[in-house]
Amino acid sequence: MSGRAARAGVTVAVVLLAANLRPAVVAVSPLLSGIRADTGLSSPAAALLTTLPVLCFGLLAPLAPMLARRIGLVPALVAVLVAMITGSLLRLPDPMVLLFAGTVVAGAAVACGNVLLPVLVKREFPDRAGTMMGVYSVALSTGAAIAAGTAVPLLTLLDGWRPALALWAVPPAVALIVWLPLLRRRSTQTRPDTHKNTISLRGTPLAWAVTAFMGTQSLVYYATVAWLPEILMASGSSQERAGYALSVFNLVGIAGSLAFTVTVGRTKRQIGYAVVSAVFYAAGFGGLLCAAAGPLDFVWAALLGLAQGTTISLALALILLRMPDAEHAARMSGMAQGVGYVLAAAGPVLVGIVHDTTGGWSWPLLLLGAMLVPMTAAGVVAGRDVVLSRT
Repeated sequence: MSGRAARAGVTVAVVLLAANLRPAVVAVSPLLSGIRADTGLSSPAAALLTTLPVLCFGLLAPLAPMLARRIGLVPALVAVLVAMITGSLLRLPDPMVLLFAGTVVAGAAVACGNVLLPVLVKREFPDRAGTMMGVYSVALSTGAAIAAGTAVPLLTLLDGWRPALALWAVPPAVALIVWLPLLRRRSTQTRPDTHKNTISLRGTPLAWAVTAFMGTQSLVYYATVAWLPEILMASGSSQERAGYALSVFNLVGIAGSLAFTVTVGRTKRQIGYAVVSAVFYAAGFGGLLCAAAGPLDFVWAALLGLAQGTTISLALALILLRMPDAEHAARMSGMAQGVGYVLAAAGPVLVGIVHDTTGGWSWPLLLLGAMLVPMTAAGVVAGRDVVLSRT
């Protein structure tokens, strides 16, 4: 197989795996009311069901590089797909404990995929890492949007939430077919480099800037996803319109990722992306603060969507662009996503507490606006044209 054909095969594999990193998790939220009605699940248990995957993303992310060093990078990513299939199928039987077990297995798989897939991109596309991470982000957002949009129709079609969740074992099974030949062909190149002259990332300001940007943008994103419909309904929007606004938020996020993909290769610095996305976020939150419901609610959702699509693409690209090699990218990915997703899990809870304390949405929106300050500052520092040096 020619080098160009081999690279195309890796690209397809990356896109398919990236598209599978969100559906098994995202598909739960739209079905939550049906799950609660069918099982009698309490509000705290329902909250735990939706928070568990994000906690897995954060708490298990640092373990992913160790898995790759032990069994190899490509075998670890194949194991991610197998775990995704297993987690989805575990939610099909009746015992409630299996619903939570399947969610944890799926969350653990996504946690490893989140960390290791960018490392593969760094290794296979060192000259186009930024652009490929944009492609990765588009696939990630597309998979999430499809899962959110088809969850309820699948519930109706399959006459139950259990088969609707278990069906998400099919896409990773399809991706596995593409990954298995890659596994055989690259059996001698699967382990990340273990260069002795490694850098202590925890003592490096640049690494902490990348981590801070990942963490703050994750917090803002997950808090917005969790509460945007409630904010709109509190100011007069119907439940249906609020749901459409959330769809706009997710779909326009794909456009933000696409814009990043098209333009990132033209500049060595990424500071502008951090600043512009913060402006979009500020405009969206400002619009919600002044007039959440009404004819412009989709505009606010679109502005927020452009911001989140750009920030997640930038956060993932910075992990690769600031690191000198795949080994350091693996460690940086584990550090940034470990901290980032733990913060992300706290975001919806924090916003909910502020809402309950103040009795309105003004202060929560101001809190999210305030988070844009450290997010932008971290983006400016991490977006400089520098690569972590061994010396």
